[in-house]
Amino acid sequence: MNHVDATAYVFLPFRMDPSRRLLNRDGRAIILKPKEFDTLLVLVEAEGRVVDKDDLVARVWPDTYVGDGSLAKNISVLRKALGEEVIETHRGRGYRIALPVSALSPVPAPEVSAAPPLMPTRPWFRRGVVFVSTAAVVLFTWFIGIRFFVINTANAHHSAANASANLTPIHSMLIEKEGGLDPLNEGFKLGRPDGGYTHIMRNTANTGFDRWRLMTRDQNFYYRALSDAEKRFLLQHDWKLTCVCALEKGGGASDIDLGPGLGPRFDMAYLQEGSKYFVVLTTQISPHYEFARKIEFPGVADVDHPHTYELRYDHVTQTASLWIDGQQKASGYRGHRQYQENYGLMLGAATYRDVTESSMVFRSVRLQAP
Repeated sequence: MNHVDATAYVFLPFRMDPSRRLLNRDGRAIILKPKEFDTLLVLVEAEGRVVDKDDLVARVWPDTYVGDGSLAKNISVLRKALGEEVIETHRGRGYRIALPVSALSPVPAPEVSAAPPLMPTRPWFRRGVVFVSTAAVVLFTWFIGIRFFVINTANAHHSAANASANLTPIHSMLIEKEGGLDPLNEGFKLGRPDGGYTHIMRNTANTGFDRWRLMTRDQNFYYRALSDAEKRFLLQHDWKLTCVCALEKGGGASDIDLGPGLGPRFDMAYLQEGSKYFVVLTTQISPHYEFARKIEFPGVADVDHPHTYELRYDHVTQTASLWIDGQQKASGYRGHRQYQENYGLMLGAATYRDVTESSMVFRSVRLQAP
């Protein structure tokens, strides 16, 4: 019978069996989604050592580019399933399992009986065997050395070419801000960190913290910068920017900036004008606002039940269409090239007209491609 790796991990009161994808607590099964299970497994395999965020993302999503929001979401789910104290956050570094972890050894393979001794050989035959064996070793060593040199030389040239051209292989992308999680813990940065702009919001229906409020007396935003390779990928594939959000007052936006120098900037903005609320596609910001489309939609102000706004990009036509709650409202939007400062994905608020303070509420913001 072939050897079967039966390694399991115990971190009381939990037991994890990777080969069968099982996790239980005191004998009772805990159900996790595949990526949630994989996230926990990487932490458990580290046996108490801190796992860097980038390493964790690379292990769990080896063929897909994702933002820190997906990892933060998995960690949040695991803490609810296992207990808040089981997984520690080391700010600026990563995460670790706080419980002692023991790895159970695999079942050893059965011993194989020793082979019977060989018949004695003649002295001249032994000398011939030694000579042939030595020659074979020399030839094999020479072949391996040459092959190692050729491969490493080729790899060095290939790595240098990739580094100089910024050709990081990307197959798909997912960057998101989710629920009431702090955007700073999801890989975003605060555009103007000199004020108190961050507020978590509670959902009165289920008492969960499912929204994030951004307030400003001028303008402020969270952003996740994009590399040139990521921008090229987005320009060559269809993508979708989704914002489940609401405007309390003033103005707000969810944007994608593919510049400077590579592509346009696409702004999906939400504006208040007196008692009316609008969704707009911006084509100019300065010296005054101009819009490709301006659609009146009272639901923009529905903070208790935020609506879903989408920009869907078609890489063939290089234009985006606007969808509200699954219904197309505009098409042919080509974006603009004002104020391109390499901010990538942005979500923010800004004063508009005579409103002296703006407030925007985000339940989720997601950039996904293809």
